[in-house]
Amino acid sequence: MKQILIFLLIIISNIVKSQTPDNDPHFVLDTYDNFNSLNSSLWNSVPNGTWGLETFNANNVTATGGVLTLKCEKINGNYISGGIETVNKKTFSYGYYEIYSQIPKGMGYWGGFWFHMGSSTCARHEIDVLEPNGCDCSIGTQFHCGLGNYNTSCYGGFLAETVTGLNDLTLDYNKYSLQWTPSLVKISVNDNLVKEFSDPKIVSDNPMYMFLTFQIDPNCTPNSSTVFPAFWKYKSFKYYKLKTDCSNGIVSSNFDFINHEYKVQKYYSLSSSTIPSNSSIILRATDYIELDEDFIVPYGSEFTAITHCLTCPQ
Repeated sequence: MKQILIFLLIIISNIVKSQTPDNDPHFVLDTYDNFNSLNSSLWNSVPNGTWGLETFNANNVTATGGVLTLKCEKINGNYISGGIETVNKKTFSYGYYEIYSQIPKGMGYWGGFWFHMGSSTCARHEIDVLEPNGCDCSIGTQFHCGLGNYNTSCYGGFLAETVTGLNDLTLDYNKYSLQWTPSLVKISVNDNLVKEFSDPKIVSDNPMYMFLTFQIDPNCTPNSSTVFPAFWKYKSFKYYKLKTDCSNGIVSSNFDFINHEYKVQKYYSLSSSTIPSNSSIILRATDYIELDEDFIVPYGSEFTAITHCLTCPQ
């Protein structure tokens, strides 16, 4: 019974608290862009074309002084805008992502921070972290997020939800973050968890390209009050990978939590072990985490166990 109770408490902890590089030593910084200039080894300007009513143009993208600026303008009735992507340069997968963004306010603006697999037998491998549509941008206090992993020949589906009740996102920069692991996606604003998707059929297990775009929504179009040119701004992108050692498991008595090098292991089997006082410990494994009835979490300490659905989150 003691062992069952421990696992119930662990599950509850996972629901109410997100793991970030600040509190989880499994994460290591992989990619950082301060946007002092446009990093051509990481980014392309989105080619001429459209996902909405806009046409992309490289001249509408600038990165200087720590700020990426995407400009959208209306010229002779046409919307000309900017966006960047990592297509054919870098794919991203499991880990933790964060970026700061100031959203423009106006009817019809659309775009954001999102991931897509590009050409794929499963056309809808996608994660939308920040995607206010044309109506959301006119309000400023909500945005769309979601993910997909399906088409007619692939097992999966699509989930999309609207985050509401936020402070006005157009007034200043806000931090948007994504935690993506096997079977779980968490989206946060300013370190506050706002959405969690945990359906293993939907969470993509494929690496994807990343996009930062400014589009014009064909379903909620600009009106007479929409201002052009408009500017969508980003700062400080970071991507942290999970350190992994998924081929090896750990069996230990009196486990040394303080000096342990934290990586995603194949499994943990711990006996007669005690979490250090006033500490927060996280263990991650692909297969299982087994604790005996003598496992102790002292008052004032925290313990979280995370298993990754038999998948190594590389």
